[in-house]
Amino acid sequence: MKPILLATAFILAPAGLASAADTNEGQAAYDWSGSYAGVDVGYAVGSSDHLVTSGGGDLNSPIDPNGFIGGIHIGLNREMASRFVLGAEADLMYAAVDGQTAFGSGGGALVKGEVKWSGSARLRAGYAYDRTLPYITAGVAAARYQVLVTTGGFGGDQPYREETHVGWTVGGGVEHALSDRWIARVEFRYSDFGSKALSAVNGFTTETHVDLQTHDIRVGLSYKF
Repeated sequence: MKPILLATAFILAPAGLASAADTNEGQAAYDWSGSYAGVDVGYAVGSSDHLVTSGGGDLNSPIDPNGFIGGIHIGLNREMASRFVLGAEADLMYAAVDGQTAFGSGGGALVKGEVKWSGSARLRAGYAYDRTLPYITAGVAAARYQVLVTTGGFGGDQPYREETHVGWTVGGGVEHALSDRWIARVEFRYSDFGSKALSAVNGFTTETHVDLQTHDIRVGLSYKF
């Protein structure tokens, strides 16, 4: 009896597969073309060095801020006949990303770094597997970064640098269309916001620099118009 059933299944299987293929061909493939907007939340791990150069030797204090980020994005996609998807996107993120370290070997003062916000304008490219779109992205990035010193005594925190750092960002991710309008995503990004010099105007007579890089992972939800 079992050989008969196996033979029957073997004979009917191609017909079943052909029927499923016909059904899939009858359904229109998802179209990624169009504009969209959405929200993101995530976590950023930063690397930041406060470098003081003087005749007595360099003093480097790694601040390395980290914390949560959240914000909005808006973009536009165009799907080609070859299933390649090209697009452009901009985002703006509020950041609760900070860190601190001892200033010098004495440990009497702390250097703090706080990322206030970050944003980017990027190009994107991906390949559509119907409702799933893996992609890469790269572009210009900016972040508002504040550096301050605190001694724990009278006067408290003393900010001596808050400026917008401009650099670049690169990353990749995967999007999946949950419906014709709603799209979920997960994305990883590396951003290098460059280095800023602190001049004598800030009260420093020696050459001082602060740089900032971040690695962040984000999840998001978009609405396609």
